[in-house]
Amino acid sequence: MIEKTVLLPCPPERAFLLLTTEAGGWWPSDRRHTKDPESFIVMEAGGRFYERATDGAEVELGVVRVFEPPRRLVLDWYPGTGPAEPTHVEILFVPEGAGTRVRLVHRAGPHSADSYANKAAAYEKSWALVFDAWRDAAKA
Repeated sequence: MIEKTVLLPCPPERAFLLLTTEAGGWWPSDRRHTKDPESFIVMEAGGRFYERATDGAEVELGVVRVFEPPRRLVLDWYPGTGPAEPTHVEILFVPEGAGTRVRLVHRAGPHSADSYANKAAAYEKSWALVFDAWRDAAKA
């Protein structure tokens, strides 16, 4: 299981929007699945979680299981495993002073224990890059 935290210099409402509606503007380009640095990353309250390139090509990244702005987001996560063996990501947004403490837990799903174990180091590296970029975006 991967646990990460970051203190973002913005209120929870802003931190939640940065992730769910504005991630395409700051998500690290080498962590995009369409290979388009201008792609849109979309997390819909209705369940879809995908990336859309500027040419219209889409990659399904998972499913939004819980969408509770501005405090909680739960995702089935397809990168590294796919829809048959998703991993699970839970993100909590907790007010802390003038900012937001974001806590992420990424763990294996019921059918992804082996693939998760093989990918854990890559997930750890990716989340570190994403958290750094997210913190930078929150400062802007």
